Amino acid sequence: MPVVSLSLPSTLLERLDEFVRRYGYTGRSELVRDAIREYISSRFPEEAMKGTIYGVIIALTNHEAKPSVDQRVIDTIHLHQALIKSFYHQLLTGGWCLNIAIIEGKWTEMQSLIRALRKIKGVDDLRFIPLRLESA
Repeated sequence: MPVVSLSLPSTLLERLDEFVRRYGYTGRSELVRDAIREYISSRFPEEAMKGTIYGVIIALTNHEAKPSVDQRVIDTIHLHQALIKSFYHQLLTGGWCLNIAIIEGKWTEMQSLIRALRKIKGVDDLRFIPLRLESA
């Protein structure tokens, strides 16, 4: 197996080592491989995206840091209304907001929505989670 060198800040390395100990990984490499697999399958699932897809989009924003961000997220959701089955916006502490969209549609349509949300300045984290896939 090829070796890949990785630089991490010491605080992140400490967290990684604690995670390895706590959850029974045999070492750092096993955890990093597992994390990369999870990242790729959750963020880049194109090869599995055929037929009707059901999923969840989660976007974390902070309207105190970027006042227009929540309105831009809502406007983007409205532009893709045909995909949206449910949308939830929750105010958290410190100006943070959690936006959750339940979606249904074709992957090509969903890509447009996901890309549009990723482009919004002030969306601090965005996750797409496919829930169930059907054959084409």
